[in-house]
Amino acid sequence: MSVKKILTIILLGAAMGCSSSNLIESETLTGSDNTEEVVTAFENSTETNNTNDQLSNEGIVPAQLVIQEIGVDAKVEHVGQLPNGQMDVPTEDKNVGWYELGAEPGEAGNAVIAGHVDNKTGPAVFFHLGDLKPGDVLTVTSDKGKSYEFTVESIASYPRNNAPLEKIFGMSNKPRLNLITCSGGFNRNAGTHEERMVVYTVLTSN
Repeated sequence: MSVKKILTIILLGAAMGCSSSNLIESETLTGSDNTEEVVTAFENSTETNNTNDQLSNEGIVPAQLVIQEIGVDAKVEHVGQLPNGQMDVPTEDKNVGWYELGAEPGEAGNAVIAGHVDNKTGPAVFFHLGDLKPGDVLTVTSDKGKSYEFTVESIASYPRNNAPLEKIFGMSNKPRLNLITCSGGFNRNAGTHEERMVVYTVLTSN
């Protein structure tokens, strides 16, 4: 992913989109060194771990996301940025959205896929995202049939207006894929959930 794309994300403030029982809304999130994380992680999951150094850095354009642990088999829409700089969201609640201005799954960097947690009638594609745990595996497949497997390293929840954008969208020396949805209580005044959940994964098979 180019430095220009990274700077665009950080400077404009990419958002984590989600759905609520009342409306679908994207929230702009700003990074902070003081963000408190609720994290479940492998003890040895660090950027200095060389486990994945020999894996391919050739990215793919994702077409399908499968997470067997939580029953997800979803089409991947390609989303960009809204005029206000926020990350766009998938048009269908049953689909997920890959941030096409960022890294491709499989190449070095943080690829990002977002999905709705619910809608006006009930659960959406990422309703059970919080049930994942370190070690769970997900598969991303291109429309040409090439697949990559990613393994969950950690799960974190952040206040909706205070998340580490660079960690989520920025550079990495490993191929990573971060999954995003809403979490926490629903704020009726704001029309959205109070938190954003991020599932951090790393490429483990190509």
